Amino acid sequence: METLINVLAVTVVGVSIIGWLWIVVAAFSDGETLWGIGCLIISPLCLVYGFLNFHELKIPFLMVLLGFAARVGIGLIVFAMS
Repeated sequence: METLINVLAVTVVGVSIIGWLWIVVAAFSDGETLWGIGCLIISPLCLVYGFLNFHELKIPFLMVLLGFAARVGIGLIVFAMS
C-alpha cells in the first residue's frame, strides 16, 4: 500500500511541475518577462497568472490546482494511516 501511495504522490508532483513549467514558459513567451520571473521565484504566482489568462492556460492551471489538491489529499490519507 505504501508503494502505491508513493507512486501516486510522485505522479501528482510530476503533473504539477509540468503544469507549473507550462505556465512559466507561457508567461515568458507572451513577452511578460516580469510575470515569468515572478512565476519562477514565487511559485504560487503561477496560479494568479494562470487565473488571469485562464482562456489560454486552462489545462496547466488545472494541472497545478488539482496537483495541489491531490497532494493535500494524499497527505491526509497518509496521516490517517499512521
